[in-house]
Amino acid sequence: MERAFQTSMWLLNPEVVFILGDVFDEGKWSTSQDWEDDVRRFKRIFRHPVDTKLVVLVGNHDIGFHHEMTKQKLERFEQVFNVTSARILTIKGVNFLLVNSVALHGDHCPICQHVEEELQKLSHALNCSIQGAQHNGQCKNAPRFSPAAPVLLQHYPLYRVSDAMCTGVDTAPLDEQYLLFQERYDVISKNASKKLLWWFKPRLILSGHTHNGCEVLHENLYPEISVPSFSWRNRNNPSFILGTFSQSEFQLSKCFLPEERTVLVVYCSSCLIIALITLIHLKMFRNSLQFTNNLIGKHKTL
Repeated sequence: MERAFQTSMWLLNPEVVFILGDVFDEGKWSTSQDWEDDVRRFKRIFRHPVDTKLVVLVGNHDIGFHHEMTKQKLERFEQVFNVTSARILTIKGVNFLLVNSVALHGDHCPICQHVEEELQKLSHALNCSIQGAQHNGQCKNAPRFSPAAPVLLQHYPLYRVSDAMCTGVDTAPLDEQYLLFQERYDVISKNASKKLLWWFKPRLILSGHTHNGCEVLHENLYPEISVPSFSWRNRNNPSFILGTFSQSEFQLSKCFLPEERTVLVVYCSSCLIIALITLIHLKMFRNSLQFTNNLIGKHKTL
């Protein structure tokens, strides 16, 4: 993972890198010392040039599922990565909507209520910017954003029944594609999905969580791409997405890491070849030594 990321930094030199949550293994259970150790490891693996912006979203393994999420866990994460639960980040006129999807349960818990209120404010301000109504009475004090539909980024995917509708080269295995998803656990709820689409009308949704790739179209209008895991621990062929964005268009390319089994085969084959070469050399050395001893023995006899 570290080598793949550092190689991509060296080759691509991206302006911004988005990580869609679950940057820790079990951050929800980490003690203060464990948390500090994990943060140091993360910063070592994902070190980057000063001119590259690293944006990290929160996932359920970072702060726990909804029933495990606490204000202390969330604040600890937000302080380390300088991120909030609902935010629009504008880069060269492109709006990226960053959402804490763990808090989209809609059960009026304090954190969930705060995130929903912030999303409503952002939706209002963005609509004012798109409509050019900044001088309108209702829009007068609203923050200004680029007048363009946003790219929505969050950890959980939007609601879908299963992975059966997914397309792409790294979708779930056939025996998993028809397993039904559980709302608020595998995907966000149907109601939360409708709200996000209604409030922001995103031109692209990027999500993670399922560890498998998926390309799906919501309401025949809004494309979503679930980015698979970036770790060999979760799949044989991890990948990341390289994207180029303008205010009206985007282009995406999927970049795969070497398959884990291929790397293991190469390592095992290399070790076997080295062992065979070593044995051959040892045998040749013994034969040469035996031949030399025979010559010496004959010389002494004469």
